[in-house]
Amino acid sequence: MSENLTVRFCGSQLDWLLLDDATGIVRLRGSGDFEEFEELIQGVSWIGETRILVGGEDVLLTRARIPSRQQRQIVQAIPYAIEEELARNVDDCHFAMGKRGGNDELEIAVIDRALIQSILARLKEMELRPAFMCVDLLMIPNDEGTHILVDDNRAHLLTADNLGFTTTMAQLPLAVSLLNETDRDNLQVHLHPEMREGAQLCLSQIQASETSSFQEHELECYPFEFMCRHFDKRQINLLQGEFKVQQVRAKSRNSWLGVAILSCVVFVVHVLFTTAKGLYLDEQASNYENEAAALYKEVFPDDRNVRDIRRRWRGHLGGSSTEKALFLPLFAKAVVKINESKLVLQNVNYNESRGDLILQLLAPRSERLVSFVESLTQDGLQAEIGTISQDENSVRGSVKIKSSGDR
Repeated sequence: MSENLTVRFCGSQLDWLLLDDATGIVRLRGSGDFEEFEELIQGVSWIGETRILVGGEDVLLTRARIPSRQQRQIVQAIPYAIEEELARNVDDCHFAMGKRGGNDELEIAVIDRALIQSILARLKEMELRPAFMCVDLLMIPNDEGTHILVDDNRAHLLTADNLGFTTTMAQLPLAVSLLNETDRDNLQVHLHPEMREGAQLCLSQIQASETSSFQEHELECYPFEFMCRHFDKRQINLLQGEFKVQQVRAKSRNSWLGVAILSCVVFVVHVLFTTAKGLYLDEQASNYENEAAALYKEVFPDDRNVRDIRRRWRGHLGGSSTEKALFLPLFAKAVVKINESKLVLQNVNYNESRGDLILQLLAPRSERLVSFVESLTQDGLQAEIGTISQDENSVRGSVKIKSSGDR
């Protein structure tokens, strides 16, 4: 559930509401001074934005015709375009831009710079970073006609062209009388039933005017909650220029930047490791290839064709497919019998032209050599003992083996 905290500053008085816009559930609401709000909010956590509303008494909503489309030129021109409407020095004011209307007229909101600095400083002490700040009366829906929102002893008035102000209920009849005829022609009054009695006299004065009439709309919630439930981020955001807040995007951007940097580092390390491993294996393969070539030249010194050592080894060891006697089958059968007879193989010689496999063996006694030859014969091989020499503790002998099909 995503909740948004909305806080309204009206002089020393604060109103706050923690609202889930999707479900309409309010988890926290109240009003009081800043110290009360600070103490209350300490133990509250939520997932969502912090939104600030400023009382309409503290913000001037106006329009100015500025033909330029360049941001820098617009910012420079605004103070001088509306200077005559200001009650204070231009340097003491903060200007925020809204939507551009017809005839190049630009919506402008003006607020005292010291006030917005004070609000942001107090919020910073509480570690609250507002994502949006606007004047409260712009949260009144004004799709048609001029809308008046009764807010206790205050009245918010917003015309169809998004111009308005906040005044006291006592001054509301006079304020309405100063509107042009078009704005007075269709007045929409929003008030809570509990506020009807206090506003009845002022509303009667307005209705008694020959040029004014209005239609009442009963609120189901109090005015501040009504504003929160109709919060419109398309309205002017006062957090512009020097007060522009980028913490949400910057935080997200920094987080993704960190992830991107870490990913790049991991990728580079992986590539370096893979490259180093490949170079090592390539070097090992070259070493093995050189050793194999050296061994091949030693075994077959007369063979100059060493371009495909593996194929040449196979050719020498296994013979061609048309030869009757093959080295590998003979040697495989002999090795099994050598292990069974507990003999020690000292040398191997194979005559490819005759198909003879000659083994030089070491045995503890001559009987072992005889037994070895007999076992080969029983497996269908032709085997015979060649030379035998006796040492002090062993017997050396040669055994010639051929396939039974050879003559």
